[in-house]
Amino acid sequence: MTRDAAGADPEAAAEAALRALEPAAARAMARAVVGPLAGDRPYMPGRRDGISQEARLGGHSIHLHTGEFPDGSLGEIFINSAKDGESFRALLNCFAIAVSLGLQHGVPLDAYVRAFVFTKFEPRGIVRGPAEVRMASSPLDYIFRVLAIQYLGRHDLAHEAPDTEGDGRKGTA
Repeated sequence: MTRDAAGADPEAAAEAALRALEPAAARAMARAVVGPLAGDRPYMPGRRDGISQEARLGGHSIHLHTGEFPDGSLGEIFINSAKDGESFRALLNCFAIAVSLGLQHGVPLDAYVRAFVFTKFEPRGIVRGPAEVRMASSPLDYIFRVLAIQYLGRHDLAHEAPDTEGDGRKGTA
């Protein structure tokens, strides 16, 4: 325990000062020091826009659903896989919840994209579905490519150019 010249414990003095503050002032001080707090998370609106798409990757069906904040930014994801075992589905569900909580607490989508695009594990291979992604090295590679294209405009991760005319025809990447 370190004491100052007057013999007082600086840590105890700091704790006493924090206890003396009103709760709102203490929360503001904590936010200034450590950033947003757990209770500061913006909640998703009851009715929200997003995307919903299904694709097949290496013979496995993957359903991706998103929820958006009113400004159009990504706030949550849901991942379902129809063919895989119960444990794999449960892990995908928990992973989607963790990503959603991170997004709602301010983790940028780009951080997830950098972490999970190009991950390699089964199932992998040719993607059959409506997205611009035609090959994926894992379900996470596929999911975060789609999210990067849709929400970050990262068309460099696409295998086909997006439909910009709205007529259903794709360009070439």
